[in-house]
Amino acid sequence: MFLFIYYSGLCQLVSDTLKMADYHKRNRMARLKPFQVDIDLTLERQKSIAPLPKNWRLDKFIHCLINPSVSLKNPLEAERRRSKLLALILLTILLLTILILVVVFVTNEPGSLRRSHYTFLILGSIIIILLAYRINHTGHYSIAVSMLLVCALLGPWGSLILDPEVLQGDFVPLTYVLIPVLLSSILVHPAITIGIALLQISVLLLIPSITPVSETINWVSFLIFVFLTSILSILANIISRQDLDEIDRQTHLLIQSESQMRELSIRDHITNLFNRRYMDETLEREILRAKRHRLPVGIMIMDIDYFKQYNDTMGHEAGDILLKEFAKLLLTHVRDADIACRFGGDEFVLVMPGASQKVTMVRAELLCEHVRQMQFTYMTRTQSDVTVSIGVSSFPKNGSTGELILKSADTALFQAKEQGRDCVVGVVSLSPNSEKTR
Repeated sequence: MFLFIYYSGLCQLVSDTLKMADYHKRNRMARLKPFQVDIDLTLERQKSIAPLPKNWRLDKFIHCLINPSVSLKNPLEAERRRSKLLALILLTILLLTILILVVVFVTNEPGSLRRSHYTFLILGSIIIILLAYRINHTGHYSIAVSMLLVCALLGPWGSLILDPEVLQGDFVPLTYVLIPVLLSSILVHPAITIGIALLQISVLLLIPSITPVSETINWVSFLIFVFLTSILSILANIISRQDLDEIDRQTHLLIQSESQMRELSIRDHITNLFNRRYMDETLEREILRAKRHRLPVGIMIMDIDYFKQYNDTMGHEAGDILLKEFAKLLLTHVRDADIACRFGGDEFVLVMPGASQKVTMVRAELLCEHVRQMQFTYMTRTQSDVTVSIGVSSFPKNGSTGELILKSADTALFQAKEQGRDCVVGVVSLSPNSEKTR
């Protein structure tokens, strides 16, 4: 009885400890600086969308039966959490089972039938527990849980079959019928716990009709004990699962809010392009990557010609629409690896990893041509005659840092405006008197 109480309390302690640790861990993750910009959002999104495990389809039916309330939007996170809990419980049960085996050897005479029967039963349980631990380690959580529950069910009923003294007064092994109820209250859905509890109680109700057990055991009191313990386990399961579901829901909301705030911190609210803050960090990252791989990086600084005049004449709303339309056009003519940013006002920057200055110049000329053909509607009137001036520079030809390259491109942009706007000017050297080609 002492081992039973110790085992029950230890399992519950392990469960509660892991749940609290998981709760605090997820809260710490959710409270990470929401405005901290991840320099590579694409890589982050790829990591967050992890593929399903290979064995997921094989376990799908048992998985949904055991944990139907778990959201499959992120099955790997839930699987890791449950697998960790199950592994610790299996190790705890293994140690306690070995301890019980030692007690059996000490308290029973060598060669006795009872010692042989219990040794056979306990060794079989140890083998099943080890197999369940191995299966859980390979990712088959649902199968491992099923094996553990089967082992917990076979243990007490096996002792009843193999040891006739149980029904003759030594009813302590029968108290272990509560172990599968307790385990299911920790590991599986409440419906499974209710089913196991009903199964155990039903069999216990049938025993007095088969054997005169009530003559040696206060069977009614024992049934009441089993019933009350089962009810408490079911209630604990329901409350615990509701708490975990609420924690998962709140964590999901926090992650969503963090993602939205991160996007707001790196996006321009009018054009939805990346803002200058993100561009500064991204450009330095691309320069470092280009240095490692000895690759060029092309830079364009674009300025919408006469935007201030257009904004003052047509109004700020019309100016915002022009900025949005230009941003849409820009996004339709960039590669996936390019980073388009609003630099401020009517200036835009395009970072082109891997593009030489020659390639960047060609792309800039094409972009100028597309802008000349751009049309959009404002106040039922078609707006056109939009042009841009573009300054082009590149790494490593025009500078070794992002700041130097931007200054070079800005100088080229100034030259483009001086030459009449609606044109592309590229810097060919860092010298102030260097030749600029159009």
